[in-house]
Amino acid sequence: MLDGKPLREAGRLERYYEARARLGFLGWVVVSARYQHHSGVALDKPTLFMALERVVHGHVALTARLDAHTAASGETGAPVWVRLPVVDLNKIVEFRDEDSSQLEHILETFYASPITYSDDVPSWKLFVLRDGTVSFAYEHTFGDGQSGMAFHVALLSALHQIQAPSTAHPGILTTFPDDATLVAPIEERMDVSVPISTILEQVSQAFLPSFMRKDTAQTWTGEPIPASAVYGMTIRILHYSPADAGRLLQLSRAHGTTVTGTLHTLALIVLAHLLHARPSTKHYTSVATNVPISLRRFTGTPPTAFCTHVSALRDNYPLLVPEGGDAAISANNFPWDRALALTTALKREAPRSGAMVGTLKLLFGKYDGYLLGQLGKKRSGGLELSNLGPFPVDKVEKPPAGVWGGAWSANEVVFAQADPTLSCALVINAAGAPDGGLGLVVSWGKGAVDVDLAQEFFTGFKAGIQTLISSADGK
Repeated sequence: MLDGKPLREAGRLERYYEARARLGFLGWVVVSARYQHHSGVALDKPTLFMALERVVHGHVALTARLDAHTAASGETGAPVWVRLPVVDLNKIVEFRDEDSSQLEHILETFYASPITYSDDVPSWKLFVLRDGTVSFAYEHTFGDGQSGMAFHVALLSALHQIQAPSTAHPGILTTFPDDATLVAPIEERMDVSVPISTILEQVSQAFLPSFMRKDTAQTWTGEPIPASAVYGMTIRILHYSPADAGRLLQLSRAHGTTVTGTLHTLALIVLAHLLHARPSTKHYTSVATNVPISLRRFTGTPPTAFCTHVSALRDNYPLLVPEGGDAAISANNFPWDRALALTTALKREAPRSGAMVGTLKLLFGKYDGYLLGQLGKKRSGGLELSNLGPFPVDKVEKPPAGVWGGAWSANEVVFAQADPTLSCALVINAAGAPDGGLGLVVSWGKGAVDVDLAQEFFTGFKAGIQTLISSADGK
């Protein structure tokens, strides 16, 4: 039992993530950004701790820890979020003599083994590199991908308010607002009821003959789920300038779609070429994909909040080959109708996607049994594309005129996550930077996919993006 003030019971999705993490199936989310001062001064410990004091004071979630050993009274038996009495920044902030050029290796090392931490710290930590890169790592139970953006909005806002450089800060935080509350779970903020048609579909999928199921043998999902938890991720990071990111956005909009739709469709094209070229995989005709959907617009939760208000669109999509067979991808032969179809599906399904969270009620709290029952089976998806969207620059607090802290800026945003045991074979994470740039992370878990195929996918995906950007620029 943790020492601290009880805040509230964990919600359904939070309990699901807690079980997934506790069983070793779910790694931490990481959202990084590089901070720079116009004078060239480094982001040192006193300055960062001064800013973090303001950030933690304003966000009770950063003081909280889910106590899995203490169940709430009543029928739910849910674990309870507890506000710790002390947050010692010295225990959760690590300054490293590395820079952002080594971030791939840093993340791979971070994800290579189970993450453990003592009971007296909250469920997040920071890695601070010598070039000002700050990596905010946190349990998925604590927050969705948007929560990582919220942290950097809060940190940049806090830096903007610093009147002058500090020479020392103890890093011990003990004073927090008594009336602060956590954001309510999804089921208390929107309708997550499950239509009877969805329940019948789930039941039928479990009992139909294999040739009638949605996830047929012709649907690619990578390698089967292993028999036990595995650790290890390969991380590949791509950065695009504001100009190039703008070209990709304008090209997508010109065809009535979004960057998410364009990247998803491009990934299907690259996968089609690779799978059809291999004798062992050429029989696949579709790929199961997962596209997370933020529910904040329906729960009324701002982008500055820490919470797990997220669902997803899951479906099977045909593998796509552009006209001309093996012809190079270009804006002219790109299947923009498919990109538009995904965008349309996301808009249509988003308002009712809370039902996916509602289905967790059907587990009757037996999350462990459900998750362990997936071991050794076919993966649920071959590709995941998670896009945090543009950085919410309008939520960053403006600095007072002439204040030293007003010269801080943040860019080069990177979003990564790890679930090598149960997740999709290939994962693409996207996040916008304050200056309009775009950061992409392509990753795959140990044993989740053939390594050569994954490497070729990354190469082809990278080349395809560059071709589309060049097409938009008329080059």
